[in-house]
Amino acid sequence: MNTECSAPPRCFRRRSSLGIRRLWHNDSGVAAIEFAFIVPILVLLLTGIIQFGAVLFIQHNMGETARESARRVAVGAMTVPQAEQFVDDQLVNWGTTFDVAVTVVPDPADPTESDVSVVITAPMSEVALLDILGVFEGQTLRAANTMRME
Repeated sequence: MNTECSAPPRCFRRRSSLGIRRLWHNDSGVAAIEFAFIVPILVLLLTGIIQFGAVLFIQHNMGETARESARRVAVGAMTVPQAEQFVDDQLVNWGTTFDVAVTVVPDPADPTESDVSVVITAPMSEVALLDILGVFEGQTLRAANTMRME
């Protein structure tokens, strides 16, 4: 008896359908493909967390510096130019340009009382670690503090 297939087209169909079935149930490489789909999402999520943390950290430092300089001017330990220099010295390591405005505003209800106001601003595009798509372009990070002079 001949074990070879006598009808080549029918035999070819049977062998090719078995190969497709075998490939359909073959799970090798599935983990690599799933990994390739998930990694960009995880990298984007991790980058967003790091970016948010860095901006929040700088915002906190700006707020603390504004509070400290307003307090020092309010108690008479510094003058306005010294407070502006103090803010510049405290935030010099960030590699961005901070705009500082220290003002002493008299209270309209009581002319003998004054308020010290310190406002620190910085462009978000300079503060952000990564601004790949220009998301932070035109936005400003701001910290302000006001205290009553003693």
